[in-house]
Amino acid sequence: MIATHKKRIGVSARWEHVQQPVHGTGQPADYFRLLAALDEGWQIVETAEYLAHGTNAEGRSYLLTLLHPHRLLTREWTVTYSPEMEALLGVEGVPGLRK
Repeated sequence: MIATHKKRIGVSARWEHVQQPVHGTGQPADYFRLLAALDEGWQIVETAEYLAHGTNAEGRSYLLTLLHPHRLLTREWTVTYSPEMEALLGVEGVPGLRK
């Protein structure tokens, strides 16, 4: 747990302190951010694939539902599609992933 000034950080602030990984190796930042969250105990409980459209269309993405069982928190993350991300989700056995 992260502590500052000898007091605990509130539950709402814990999520903002997920370790932000260093990237720049040619891999998408979303990939390393998700790996960091998994290392901290978050679990991917569901995924949905969607295709963005409109003026800011960025292509395929995944909407992930993450759970931290010890903190009893859930969060939703949008991550962009990449072959590495699809492989990671496949290895994790994420429900809802289209094969």
